Amino acid sequence: MDSINILSPKDSPFGLSYEEHIMNFWKYLLSVPSDKSPREDETGERCGIGQTNSNSPVFYLANGSGKFERTCKVPSGKGVLIPVMVVEISDKQVPNKPVEDLHKIAKKDQDSVTSLYLRIDDKEYDMNYLSTYRTHTDAFDVEFPENALYSAAPGKSKAVADGHYIITDVLPPGKHEIHYKSSLTCKGQDCYEPNFEQDIKYTLTVE
Repeated sequence: MDSINILSPKDSPFGLSYEEHIMNFWKYLLSVPSDKSPREDETGERCGIGQTNSNSPVFYLANGSGKFERTCKVPSGKGVLIPVMVVEISDKQVPNKPVEDLHKIAKKDQDSVTSLYLRIDDKEYDMNYLSTYRTHTDAFDVEFPENALYSAAPGKSKAVADGHYIITDVLPPGKHEIHYKSSLTCKGQDCYEPNFEQDIKYTLTVE
């Protein structure tokens, strides 16, 4: 099987910058109530919620605290966004903080990463490689629904994202396995989470 091409942050994958894709990823993920969220999904049954009929050129995989094995169908003709180690901070999650503080908290979170690993089919990528894909965004607008992720109050919010995101070229039809693991340990003040660990394996069927 040919290896799947990873698109560079220096390019504009599918006509958008990496930063724009990342903002769209979070706008999508935060718009889904927590009881339907692909982030809280142990099996992959929710992976297509809000995406099955989307005209986005990229299909979003989800992050999540813990270990998950998810099985998912992906429409043909799309790349995937892989959230190897990511964070989003909004003024709903840390109330009464100005945007400058959101940037600082997001940056400190991702400065605290201790491990990164990605395998796409048979090709593995280590921390040195993945760290070159770190992207920090400008502030952007999101809207939380009722029963939102992170127990955020519903309504509009300003958010900032940081982290290690990978965007692939269009996936060839057939089966693919994507496995990513990451961890962080944050010390001192302004830590969004002192510890975070994820180990997520997706078995994708592109058709």
